[in-house]
Amino acid sequence: MLGTFPTQYHIAMKQLRYVDHSFDNLRRCKDYRRFQYLQFDQRFMPERLLFLGPDLAAAHFIVHRNGSVKFMEDPNWYKREGRLRRYFLPGKKVDGMYVEAIDASGTELMFEGFDNLYDLEFLRLLSLKDCRYVDDWVLSRIGGMFSNSLEMLDLSNCKRISAKGLVALRSLTKLRFLRLDGLENIEGIEKSALMLEDAIPDLVITGLDYDKALSQLEEEEKLLRHDRTVLDAKGNAFVEDDNGRFFYVKGSVNERVAVCDQDKPLVTSVIRRELPAMDTEEFEDLDYLAKGKLRHFLVGSPSGYSWTEQVETILTHEEGWRHWEGIPTEIKMLPKYKRVALLEARRQNKLLNNGDLMLELTKDSEQQEQIEGGEMDKQQQQIVCG
Repeated sequence: MLGTFPTQYHIAMKQLRYVDHSFDNLRRCKDYRRFQYLQFDQRFMPERLLFLGPDLAAAHFIVHRNGSVKFMEDPNWYKREGRLRRYFLPGKKVDGMYVEAIDASGTELMFEGFDNLYDLEFLRLLSLKDCRYVDDWVLSRIGGMFSNSLEMLDLSNCKRISAKGLVALRSLTKLRFLRLDGLENIEGIEKSALMLEDAIPDLVITGLDYDKALSQLEEEEKLLRHDRTVLDAKGNAFVEDDNGRFFYVKGSVNERVAVCDQDKPLVTSVIRRELPAMDTEEFEDLDYLAKGKLRHFLVGSPSGYSWTEQVETILTHEEGWRHWEGIPTEIKMLPKYKRVALLEARRQNKLLNNGDLMLELTKDSEQQEQIEGGEMDKQQQQIVCG
């Protein structure tokens, strides 16, 4: 005993010092417990398959989790209805009932749940819109399970899929329509979509802006062709300043974002790079081509999915603090609303200076022409007099 409390109590209190009790961590723990529950809830149950058969078992599984299903030669969609959220499906195997369409939009269907969807030989439509747990592993499973039947697939707003995962759908030889709304921010997805259209005849992919992707590709090529851009052996792009220092702008460096309680990017690093020694206008052009990465890494944040908002917040705060302390701020590190105005003023001054220079050059050329013309007249007069 230590005082009035047992030794185990003091040991437990010391251990609690190393536990993260922040609201953000508590929320993440709650989400993880929910994730574990869903994994257990969506496990494969052989008894259900034995009593109902593959199609009815899949129908019960989907409808019970707030999805809906449609059977062949039946115009009705079966789903939970009414105040009590009941649904009516046969409780035993029925011959001739084949699932033709599944709408799992907005559900929590995940990789483990697809164990309950095997042997659906007549499935033509699958909608996974707004499914937060659909990822590349799910796409690979879809490509292997429904390769001979699936014709329509909706993956709108499935934020966890990547461009590489989308290529796993190339085995869906009968796929005719693929919807990818809300996935424009996934890097390289347009290229994967074009490759998928080449691999599957008659496939139509909707929801992607190819013109925007083409313009982004052109900007990327401009960045790579820039005189200051240097590539290493791994394909990473760096900008070289006047002093020979390199600043990362594109490549395979991990840019995983660190987030706060509201899932917004959070600055966790205080390591900063010195400002590149180059002209301000050239710095702005390179930062634009790098989609904000050049300035983003200068403020010390390792996150790479959302540059502008957090960077401008940091720059505004630091500029205000420096102004209060009487410390001048480099124009490259000013907030956007001040930076744009100063750059525009500098451009106008340059144009005015160039205009004045052109006027001076024009006057000089006119004077030179007058002098040359006068000399020519004198020479002609001398010739006439001679």
